[in-house]
Amino acid sequence: MKSCCSKWVLALFCLHCFATWLCGQNPSIVIQPDIRVFSVLAALHEAGLHVDSHLSHPARSALATDLRDVPPLLKQRLQKFYQEHLEGKKAEDQVAKYVSLALLSEGPPDFKLSLEAKDLPPDALSVVEFLGLVKEFYASARVEAIWSKNRGYYDQVILDYRPTIDQIILRTDGYLRIVSGSFLDRRFFIIPDFLAPPNTFNARSYRESYYLVFGPSQKLAADELRHQYLHFLLDPYALRFALPKETREALTKFVETAPNLEPQYRSDMQFLVTESLIRAMELRINKVPEPKAGAELDTTIRAGGLLARHFYEALQTFETSPEGIRLFYPTMVKGIVIDRVTAAFAEAQKTAVVVEKKPEPTELDRLLREANVQLGNNHLEIAAEQFQKVLETHDASNGQALYGLGIVASMQNQREIAKEYFSRALQSASSDKGTKVWSHIYLGRILDLEENRQGAIQQYQSALDLGDNTRSAQEVARRGLEEPFSPQKPSVSP
Repeated sequence: MKSCCSKWVLALFCLHCFATWLCGQNPSIVIQPDIRVFSVLAALHEAGLHVDSHLSHPARSALATDLRDVPPLLKQRLQKFYQEHLEGKKAEDQVAKYVSLALLSEGPPDFKLSLEAKDLPPDALSVVEFLGLVKEFYASARVEAIWSKNRGYYDQVILDYRPTIDQIILRTDGYLRIVSGSFLDRRFFIIPDFLAPPNTFNARSYRESYYLVFGPSQKLAADELRHQYLHFLLDPYALRFALPKETREALTKFVETAPNLEPQYRSDMQFLVTESLIRAMELRINKVPEPKAGAELDTTIRAGGLLARHFYEALQTFETSPEGIRLFYPTMVKGIVIDRVTAAFAEAQKTAVVVEKKPEPTELDRLLREANVQLGNNHLEIAAEQFQKVLETHDASNGQALYGLGIVASMQNQREIAKEYFSRALQSASSDKGTKVWSHIYLGRILDLEENRQGAIQQYQSALDLGDNTRSAQEVARRGLEEPFSPQKPSVSP
């Protein structure tokens, strides 16, 4: 036993030395920004992508300043394309299909596709025409110069992340007992980009290349990075050591009728095998205690990772054996017993927690959300069009839409129109207290600008009487009572 432990310590030491060399020297694992991703995300931001800026890296401000000189007509075309391809999803969910498209292009200056359009994955195909706009944007906005100017930000974040990445690779390779760097022509690209939404990760694999694109975050999410690295390591095994024919046929038949499986598990048997193994392996590497590990296995199995419990138990044997994963993998696959797999699925159903599904957002909800995003991005004309559409097609007295149109009018210095909309918002039955309190405040500000101090005081007092403190409204209203509003003075606003 002592001899075995000594060999294990020596193996880890050797792997550590090799991993230190790996990221700096081995071309199979690449940590670097990608100008294709940068260019597409930059164009996407000019098109109207909105993310929580307070979570963003300071580099975003510098990049936004450098990227502001875009011809107005091109910017309008970018915005039109983005709006037409929203599909009712959140801003963070828009990015994945554009990242997919970027990675399947040849990059500047022409941004040609690296394969036939018919071979594109569905998400990239849905926005493939965006590459033509990116080509124009790249030339008009002088993206190459901006990329070079700000490259230092990316170099620094790579230096910051490298120790964590080295440790992930070391620990993962050590657990699997593999020789780091033995990947032939396959490559794993780790791509940070400040223009991606904060704390988001997009994993992609195309043929022999694996990618992980992630936005700024205070701490690198090691689990997401390791998950994609494990796919990079283990996907070839599912091809090389296929399931026995009888097992595969039985599992395929079961997947066809099993309820509530995620689509990719149904359509891709290799994904089912590898994802099951990875989910089990993550629990073993992280030393997750029972019963938490059991609960997480049940969750994975219900989603479609039907082999997770089998692999979890097999890995316990693997950890005490002298073999590396390459030699042990065929044993795990041959040991699958379909009756035990189906029994594990049935058992997992018993522990399912019934979660009340949130209702899907209505078209009215989506319009209001998109309009407010455009308003937040200072795209006043687009926001006004969407607020008007709410009034014309859904609810002629919708409080949020009336308030939004009041904001647009006030920002365009159309005071009479703004007063009308804010007054109508106050009368609307659908206006919540937050909408009403800020309608009073904006009416007070407009009246102050018109030197109607008495009327302004009445509006500020009405805001205080409501008692609602949405976005510090009470403090703003009290300030309005103390002195007239002046646009030159700093103030809180929604």
